Amino acid sequence: MIWWILSLAVVTILSFLSDVGILAFMQDLRIPFFNASICSILILLCMLGVLIRSLHMGKRGEKESLRKKIDETEKQLKVLQEKEK
Repeated sequence: MIWWILSLAVVTILSFLSDVGILAFMQDLRIPFFNASICSILILLCMLGVLIRSLHMGKRGEKESLRKKIDETEKQLKVLQEKEK
């Protein structure tokens, strides 16, 4: 996740420098089909990567919390079964 954030920061800085005019050669680089600059497309792809990673990790965290609840319930069940004996 940190690599997505770092790459997004680098591309955003490059985009800013291109917009200010410091990196003039990047203003001329365009993607023909989208008519957008390369920096804009890279920012879009990085944000898409962050979103997909966040959604994937969110599902994983949900499964971990459910697993923890199952373990706690099984422990309680064992305690109740031992008390009955």
